[in-house]
Amino acid sequence: MKKYNEEYFSVINKNTGKKIVDCAEWSDAMMMFDIDPHNRQIMKNKFVMGQVVDIEMPKVLPSNEIVIDTREYQEHQNQWMVNKINQLPQIKLPEGQGQPVVV
Repeated sequence: MKKYNEEYFSVINKNTGKKIVDCAEWSDAMMMFDIDPHNRQIMKNKFVMGQVVDIEMPKVLPSNEIVIDTREYQEHQNQWMVNKINQLPQIKLPEGQGQPVVV
């Protein structure tokens, strides 16, 4: 069973030598040729199969023991948060004007 077609057809302009279209089927190439038969020609081409190389990929990365030390960043973040909290305006509530809370 063929997995792909080993040949294809190119329709080329005779005057300029430029390729107009590549077709997988002869009937498609003939249809494009019939539009202007005096200025077009059909060339039959074959695929040239290159060398096939099988590559086996590992299922996991070679090193799974990557460790990132985040203590320095956590300490910096904690210090930043403390500085931001200390910069907030301190509001004191009046004492003795509210209802007592019974828990």
